[in-house]
Order: sequence, then C-alpha cells, then structure tokens
Amino acid sequence: MATTAPEVQDSPAAAGGTSEVQLQHVPLARIVVPQGFNPRGAVEDDRELEQLAETIRQHGCLQPIRVRAGDDGSFALIAGERRYRAAVKAGLVEIPAIVRPVGSREEDEQAELLVEALIENDQRRDLDPLARARGYQRLLDSGLTVKGVAQQVTGAQTRAAQARVREHLRILKLPEQLQSKVAAGEIPMRAVKPLAEVAAIHPELAVVAAREVLEPQDSWEEYSWADVERAPLEVVLAANELPDGVYRTHSPHRIDRFALGQGAKRDLQALERMLGRAVETVRFDGGDIEQARRLGAVRGDGSHAVIVGADVATQLVADQLARAVKEQRQRVREERHVEPGSQNRSQIGAEDGSAPAADGGETDREAEEARRAEREAERQTRERSTRFNLELGRAVFTTLSRVRIDEDVLKVLASVDVVGNLGDVAMRGARYGLPGWVREVTQQNGKTKYVYLERAEAEATGNDYLAGAVKASEIAGRQLALLVMAVYADQDAVAASNRSWHNVKVSGPWASEFDQLLDGIVQEKLPDSATTLLAPVLARRRLQHEEHAAARKAREEAAARLEGIEDRIGDLTVEQVEQAERDLEQAWTGWAPRYSDLRQKLITRRGQLTAGQGD
Repeated sequence: MATTAPEVQDSPAAAGGTSEVQLQHVPLARIVVPQGFNPRGAVEDDRELEQLAETIRQHGCLQPIRVRAGDDGSFALIAGERRYRAAVKAGLVEIPAIVRPVGSREEDEQAELLVEALIENDQRRDLDPLARARGYQRLLDSGLTVKGVAQQVTGAQTRAAQARVREHLRILKLPEQLQSKVAAGEIPMRAVKPLAEVAAIHPELAVVAAREVLEPQDSWEEYSWADVERAPLEVVLAANELPDGVYRTHSPHRIDRFALGQGAKRDLQALERMLGRAVETVRFDGGDIEQARRLGAVRGDGSHAVIVGADVATQLVADQLARAVKEQRQRVREERHVEPGSQNRSQIGAEDGSAPAADGGETDREAEEARRAEREAERQTRERSTRFNLELGRAVFTTLSRVRIDEDVLKVLASVDVVGNLGDVAMRGARYGLPGWVREVTQQNGKTKYVYLERAEAEATGNDYLAGAVKASEIAGRQLALLVMAVYADQDAVAASNRSWHNVKVSGPWASEFDQLLDGIVQEKLPDSATTLLAPVLARRRLQHEEHAAARKAREEAAARLEGIEDRIGDLTVEQVEQAERDLEQAWTGWAPRYSDLRQKLITRRGQLTAGQGD
C-alpha cells in the first residue's frame, strides 16, 4: 500500500507568507523540473529507478527533496529529481520537500536554481567531472564569470577555486567520446589539459593520444597518462595513423591523399612521363615546413611537429610537383649535352628505384619499415641504458649511502650545492636507478616498462633520502650518492623530451680538480662490478679531461705570449701580428676590454703593414 512521509504542518511559504526555508508536503502535480537544471544530466528510467519507486511504495519517501516556491503556486525542483521521478512512478500524490522562498529577481531565478543544484550535488559528491563542467558552463552562459562561478559554487574567489573551475571547463573542449571517458574515470583530470591542447590543433588528435594509452597498438612500448602530460604530440605521433588533414613532417604521404587541382595533376602526369614510373608518395622537407609555419599551419617542433590543414598541405604538394617538373626538365636539357654513351640520369633513377624530391624516395611500406627499425634501435638503446642505470644505482645506494669522510670527499661536496639544487640533481640521476625510485610495471603485452619520477616526486624522494641520514658518514654519503648518479647516469633510458638537461655546476678552489676527484672516489669505493660497468664512461671522461687540460694549457701559454704586447705593437712584423691574432683567439674566453682594444690595435697594425707604412 502506498504511503507518504509523516505529516508535516503546511507552511505559508507557498503563498508567500514567509521568507524562511520550510519543510512541508508538496503536491507532485505542482512540481516543475527546470529544463537542464540537473548537473548530473537527465534521469534514466532504469532498473534502479524502478527499485527506488518500489521502496517508496512500501515505505514512503523518507528523504525530502529540495524545491523553490514560485509566484504562481508552483515549485521548481532544486535537488532530488530521482526521488521525484520515483514518487511519480510509485503513484504518490505529494512528497516531503524543503521549500525555499520565492526568488526576489525573476531574471536570476534559473541561475540561482542551477547554483543550488550544483552545491547540493557537489556537497554530496554525486557529480562526476563532466557533470560539474556542464554545470559550470551553464552558469557562465547565464552571465557569471569564472570568478563568479567559483564564488557561487565554492564560496571562494581564490586562484585555486578559479583554477578548479577552468580545469573542469576544459573537459568540454574535448571530443564527446573523450568527455564520457573523463566522467567514467578512464581519463584522469590531469590528462585533460594536454588532451585539450592537442584537441585545439585537431579534435581527433586528442582521440588518438587517448587511444595510445587506453588501447595501445604498438607491441614494443605503451604510453601512460604521465607521457601525455609531458609531451602529448609525441604520444600522438607514435600512432600508425593520423586523422585526415594532419600530416607528419619529414615522412612520406601517399599522393592520393591530396585533392590536387588540374594544374598539379598535369605536373604529376608530366613528372611520371619523364621518370617512366608512377610517383606514389610525397614528403614535406624543411622548405615546405618553413612555408607552412609562416602560414600558421605547423604545430610542435622538430621531429614532434605536424602540418595541419588539407588546403595548406595540398598547396605544398602542388608547389613541390611544379618544382620537381622544372628540375627534371632542366636535367633533361643538361643531359642533351652529355657525351654519347653515357647513361641518362633519369633512366638511372628509374632503374634503381630512386625518385626526385616529389616522392621522397620511399614507398609507404619502406617508410614504415624504416620507422620500425628506428624504433627498434631506440628500444635497444633504452634497454641498455636502463640496465646500466639500475645496476649502477644498486651499487651506489649500497656502497655510498654511508662513506668514510676523507679529504677528497670533502673537496667534492664543497664544490657542489647538492641540497640547494636537490630537484635538478635528483632528476638528472637518482630517479633513473636508485632502488625504490624506479617503478617497474607490466604492460598489457606482458613486457616490462619502467616508470620514472616526475620533478616534484623526485625532489620529495631526495629530501626523504637525505633526511634519513643520522651520522656524519651518512649525511656526506647520501649527498655523494645523489651526486654520483647525477654525473654518471645514462639519460638514454628515457625519451629526449623527458630528460633533464641540468648540468652539475661546480665552483670554488677545487673546481678544477672535481672530475678527477669524483672519478677517483667511484673507482676506489664502488665494487668491481660497478667500476667495470663504468669503465667506458670513465675512459671517456679521462679523455675529455685531458683534452680540457690541454686546451687550458694552450690558453695559458697564449695569454703569456700576449703579455706586454701592446707596448710592442709598432714593432711587430706580419708574421708576429698573425701569431698574436692566433694567440688572442686561443686566449679569448669571454669579452674583456683589454682583448677588444688589443684586437683593434692588431687590425690597425696589419693595415699599416699591408699599405707599406710599417717597417
């Protein structure tokens, strides 16, 4: 039997008799659901709604809904649409409700309803990120600013509150198929911003980037959301296929992808006649990319760049075909003057499979094979570097976390501010190999992938590592361990865009000895397995040190020969002027007034000698 909640005394609010919030029974027939008011979206007539209706039939609606009274005796629903819909299905006549008074300004009523609905749902944590984003957008559409939305919903105008609103609004800049994945938690909020950035280039690029993480196609590497945050275009370009209208730079593209005009088609036919074979692919070279960049059609830099826009790309292809035809005709004219018996160059090109600039010299299959070979080489390099870093990290952690403090250790630590540059030092070395700093995960393809700390995590982990030191030998040893990893770790373990370009900076009275001192410490204190591992690195550093020492000695000798030369400028011969100029170049390590003046005096003296004015 259908029942209702315990009877509550009616309030005069419906009649406008009070401005206070009241709890009362409200007829279901007088409740109005404002269109689009529910931040969570439309209520589905599903099994859960039917179960809720059955519960209400048996026990009544025990939790009041929230409504706002209207001037005409109606009630606008604020919160509790599912309870309202279930009560209708259950056949109730009225429902308990918390009634807010009539709105004072009719034009603001809809915005106020939405704000209240957002707050109601947000406080109960019912809203997913997409629902919040849609609610925030409707508030913006009602005339509020981002600052106003933050104030209304969160009660604060802080930068953090406004950033939260903007963060959610970016969800709406994603393609709809990704918005639903954000709502379902498949795409984390931290990935929304980089996905929105590539979506601004082309909406489908965000889909491609998300697919590389959620449905990886490549068998040798899987990308993570951290990779998307760091370099979204790099993740996009790892895909086999890009959307129509987006083209890789420096890669071949099938010529039938471009809707060539009549002039370009004629050039293509002429080029194929001269070559004696079909031109199937084209490639955008540096000149094409620069032209596209001037037109604002290039996104990204270097190898992680794309040309966006079929019209721009088609025009580049047309220009390229026109140039190729012109160059080929010029070759034919030149070959008419070649001695009889020599082989026609266009025939050579046709026989060996090469092609002019227009087709890039590769078929699609060859290009794909080249890409796979390049990836395989990169994979092998990463594997070698990863094994090197992990083995080195274990040895450093075990051996150097506590060391006997001697003169060499003190000189090395005094030459580098490890603590002051902890984030940079940790990113440059420790995160690649110290035990506990590298996370090993198993991918869907069964292969192992190593995940490295981002900067904030690396700095925090480094701080914890140092804070764990108690004795003087541990305090010195842990700083030394971080420093050794920063100097010797191999950054080829990660993609170039994820590397740290920090160089360990040395200063002070022992700076010139630093490299030799540190090399000596690791050879003395690390186990034989680690020193064997480091042997090629130490040999290379030793050679570099010798080269630097030789260069420094040469500079010092050149500077010594230049001492007092200003007093002898008028007596210098041509040979002596030339030697002085060479010495000046050798000794020059930076701008200095004396060297600038001396250079000008040598130029003047050379002019005098050339004009015959000198002795």
